[in-house]
Amino acid sequence: MPFLLPVLTGFLLAVSFPRAGLGFVAWFAYIPLISFVCIAATSVRAFLGGFIAGSIALFALLVWIPEVLVRYGGLSPAVAWPAYVLLVSVLACYPAIACALTKYLTRRGGAVFFLLFPAFWVVLEYAQSLSPFGGLPWILAGYSQSEYLGIIQIADITGIFGVSFVILWAGTAVVWLVKHRGNKKRACAPLLVAILLISACLAYGRISLRRWENVPATFRAAMLQGNLSFDDPEHVLAEKFRKGYVRMADTLKPGDTDLLILPESPSPASFQYEDSYRQVLEALARRYPLGLIFNNIRSSDAADGSEYFNSAYFLDAKGHLTGVYDKIHLVPFGEYIPLPKLFSFAETITKDVGGFTPGRELRVLKLGDHPANALICFEAVFPDLARRFVRKGSRLMVNLTNDGWYGNSDAPYQHLAIARLRAVENRRYLLRATNSGISAIVEPSGKIQMSTGLFREAVGTGRFAFVEEMTLYTRYGDVFVFLCAIISCALWAFAEFHRALIRDRRTLED
Repeated sequence: MPFLLPVLTGFLLAVSFPRAGLGFVAWFAYIPLISFVCIAATSVRAFLGGFIAGSIALFALLVWIPEVLVRYGGLSPAVAWPAYVLLVSVLACYPAIACALTKYLTRRGGAVFFLLFPAFWVVLEYAQSLSPFGGLPWILAGYSQSEYLGIIQIADITGIFGVSFVILWAGTAVVWLVKHRGNKKRACAPLLVAILLISACLAYGRISLRRWENVPATFRAAMLQGNLSFDDPEHVLAEKFRKGYVRMADTLKPGDTDLLILPESPSPASFQYEDSYRQVLEALARRYPLGLIFNNIRSSDAADGSEYFNSAYFLDAKGHLTGVYDKIHLVPFGEYIPLPKLFSFAETITKDVGGFTPGRELRVLKLGDHPANALICFEAVFPDLARRFVRKGSRLMVNLTNDGWYGNSDAPYQHLAIARLRAVENRRYLLRATNSGISAIVEPSGKIQMSTGLFREAVGTGRFAFVEEMTLYTRYGDVFVFLCAIISCALWAFAEFHRALIRDRRTLED
């Protein structure tokens, strides 16, 4: 029956993230799992508890993946669903390891080491952003709070991992209070720290919101959501791609838009090789003082054949190409095959080419006199990648994405929630142009200034600014996570040393 506790955590977490968006539930959701770790007899049982909770939550929140594999990857359900179960199982190991480490160290060093659980958790969340295959940090605890602007403002210091830490510390403090209720002084100390942490976050949030909700936004952007579909016949898709965006741009009031942005979308036309299409986009760019940003496939000759890149193109107000950014962080099994010798049987789900080559350079490009960068689709999921662009000088982030892969699922809402934190961490406007929704303008506070609906043609417009100030997170990155790791390792070493000292003393006494 104790295993019902992690099961409960799994179900509570499933409703804590968008689309359900009951973020307040996350503050209670981890308590059953933490209680299970507290009462588990061994590290193995603690691991199983974390694995069960993670599996249930991830299975429910990522359930859109099998449909992508079937519809666009050409896999049969008999293959797609086992592959999905394998992915969930791998990702569930991260919370499981955090639970196991906590139990192990508690047994080795004493009850007080139980309070390291939040630190272990965020270190494992960080590890999830690195592996497997470049990482999939999609469902991190802190993203459950994307709607609560007062709480997430600390992300400009600690990144998303600091938000996760506060949530996990609060849950750990409650369990500690119940466990040690016989000793009031001992029991209340972690809860007092939790109250102070939450209060400090809210106070900092209020100050930050007053600062960042009043950034003068003097420029206007328009994002064209074409709602192009891979299911359209090739000639219909080509017609929409070549003429649809022009027709949508024609609806904009002349002189009322500074920057036009087209999303990542199916690409039946090539800017690089088709003169007629290139002329259309150059003419579009000349309408706007800051020009045009759009997505297209770029090819390049290499020693072993042609390389293909998923790229963002920047055209200036004269229609001239000012630069191209090639997507660096590709989607495994979507845009490339990792470990191709091992997975030689697999195929990518990209319609346009068999596989992309990752870009080799972080490119900050110019919009007029202002530096900006593009994050293409999946890249918005990685905090450190966005941070490095801003650290390099970018004053505006532009996210070009095609969430049509996900269908009418929770994924587009989850993706937007994730992208919001990139704006807060770096205090930049984020202009998000999506092919099928949700297109949005996210302000440096994380507030959504405007957004569009799903699976409809739409023109999203709003104001933005180029922001020069750099946050602590932008400057120093994931120092908070590294501190958690250092403190955890130091205390682990102390626990082992203390245990060895006691053992040697007993040996001498005998």
